[in-house]
Amino acid sequence: MTKPNIRDTGYYSYRLGSLPKGCKLCVRGEKLVLFITGLCNRDCFYCPLSDEKKNRDVVYANEWNTGFSGGTLTEEETNTILKEARLCDAKGAGVTGGDPLLVLDRTVEVIRKLKKEFGEDFHVHLYTTPENVTEERLEKLFKAGLDEIRFHPLVWDDRCWDRIDLAKKFNWSVGVEIPAILGYEEQTKKLIDFLEGRIGFLNINELELADTKANKLLEMGYKAKNDESYGVSGSEELALSLMEYVREKGYSFRVHYCTCRLKDAVQMKQRILRRAGNVAQKFDKITEDGMLVRGAIYLPELKPGFGYRKKLMELSRDEREKILSDLMEAKNRLIWDRMFRGDELVVDDFKLRLLASRRSVKKLRKRLKKIGLAPALVEEYPTRDSLEVDVEFL
Repeated sequence: MTKPNIRDTGYYSYRLGSLPKGCKLCVRGEKLVLFITGLCNRDCFYCPLSDEKKNRDVVYANEWNTGFSGGTLTEEETNTILKEARLCDAKGAGVTGGDPLLVLDRTVEVIRKLKKEFGEDFHVHLYTTPENVTEERLEKLFKAGLDEIRFHPLVWDDRCWDRIDLAKKFNWSVGVEIPAILGYEEQTKKLIDFLEGRIGFLNINELELADTKANKLLEMGYKAKNDESYGVSGSEELALSLMEYVREKGYSFRVHYCTCRLKDAVQMKQRILRRAGNVAQKFDKITEDGMLVRGAIYLPELKPGFGYRKKLMELSRDEREKILSDLMEAKNRLIWDRMFRGDELVVDDFKLRLLASRRSVKKLRKRLKKIGLAPALVEEYPTRDSLEVDVEFL
């Protein structure tokens, strides 16, 4: 029997066999990334989680912090998740963490609501660790509608590997996802040998550097492969050699090697383009990368600069409402003075500013500054956090 070849997917990744359905949707930007909790009972030295998420019980739908503050998800928090899925035209969701099994009831509830809202064809996959797996927990996930489960075993610790077998009792897709860690090649091969006959697919991720407290790779001597990547030098070569090991052994499961570049240059870009088309104002220009180019009018006391985002996040409800009132007053004045029509100005209630076309803001910059406002031309992500790529004050 002829052994299959390792093939380039065209998405800066490689495959041995076909891609899992979760990956097929992901590379097209069709998956909502649902971060259900930052709680985890591990302390992996390669963990890429940000300091804002690591070991914190928070919930994010893509870049949108739902405001979850403990207990069960409120109706407003759940609606935020559903809204983000709609804004991205998502055809599925990847539930991640932390470990979603540590907040099982919340995880089950969200999967059920996603399925109810978007239908049974809305594909949901989930990442977890074998340490927290029991048959009872898996059954709850399966009954909620989970389509695909991905385990993150520790390659150097085989004590819980056999819990992966529990997932075979249910009719879903079962896989394992691990990073390609230099120095652990033999341990990883031992895991690969163990997985034969137990899983449908293996995902190998390029090890990535992260400037966070949890990620210790730099301290341990790992280095970036070049100045333009946060992928670890040598990780890709190891991943490809592990794929070749699977091929030579003739193992039955599929393998996908996922690079850092795929996540940024393909998956995230496609998701951003999908969202941009749904959130852009009629006067916005959308770049080929999905960025929004627009005019912005700030109150002088709350414009981009040092500590801007922190200041935005620390505003109290009363302070935000006062600023929104000031913005409405400014909008009404600009319309009254016939500088703008009503449909040419939008109040941004998240970043607390007025939005308009670049052309109008540039043309009216002197008049805007004369009445104490701060006009600017901005380029930013179409995500909920509207991360600035460029701000040019006029």
